[in-house]
Amino acid sequence: MKQLLAVARHEFFNQINSFSYWMLVFIPLIIITALFRYVNLTVDFHNSDFINMVWGLSIPVLNFLFCLIYVGMMANSVARDKTSKLSEMLMSIVDAKEQINGKMLGIYMLLSCQIIFYIIFIFCLSKIMHNNFLFIFIGHVKIGLIVYSILALFVSLYMFLAITVQFACFITDTSQISSATIPPMFFLLEFFCLSLFYNSLGSFDYSMVWILYIICMWPPVGSMLTPPLMASGNISYLFAYSTLIIQLIIIYILYIKSIHVFKYGLLSNKKKNIFIEGFKFR
Repeated sequence: MKQLLAVARHEFFNQINSFSYWMLVFIPLIIITALFRYVNLTVDFHNSDFINMVWGLSIPVLNFLFCLIYVGMMANSVARDKTSKLSEMLMSIVDAKEQINGKMLGIYMLLSCQIIFYIIFIFCLSKIMHNNFLFIFIGHVKIGLIVYSILALFVSLYMFLAITVQFACFITDTSQISSATIPPMFFLLEFFCLSLFYNSLGSFDYSMVWILYIICMWPPVGSMLTPPLMASGNISYLFAYSTLIIQLIIIYILYIKSIHVFKYGLLSNKKKNIFIEGFKFR
């Protein structure tokens, strides 16, 4: 446990002291400030269906944003340890499982701090501009949808971080970092576009329910697609949470594979094709 927390703490403070990290954090705040300052939003808070729908459609965008930020951080973290030979030293002290868990925990600590920072910022901004729109809006969203959305964000992020690890551990030069981030970002964009496509279709026939169930079982797709479908009433909460259980099972299988690939990749110094090695099943 001490080794796990040490790796997580190292990851957390290494990123929190990075200027580039704060640049990524502050970009959404500029957009939020502009919304408060220049956009006059009139919403009928008695229309719960409309409020839930807006919330549901916002979740894929937020998932996309957070995953985009932290996928790059994970790739840089693994590549930095690999190219500086720090990983070889750590491997003799901390096993691959604890290294992955520590890095994941550090990323989730950063995500939690970022969300808390956004909440405090929005609270202060609402007091300064005398506009409590967002807090009133969230207060009218169904609690079951909020809980699922939070779980979906954490599940989706874990999936992309695990995929990133499988590619980044084969880097032998820092110039290859972009090659390690391309596959997970390609998947991220593909799943985001897929969720937008299905959400734009409107109501579904009963014959499509099982097709949707199969699609929603896969963690990144389900995390982006299910919240809007829940908000629109196309699927039930039981349907959504059952897919979440299957997503967790899939993630666990990927997690076991990632540990083995991570250990193999860190100890390998031969120049390899990152795409081929990352897709190999060991």
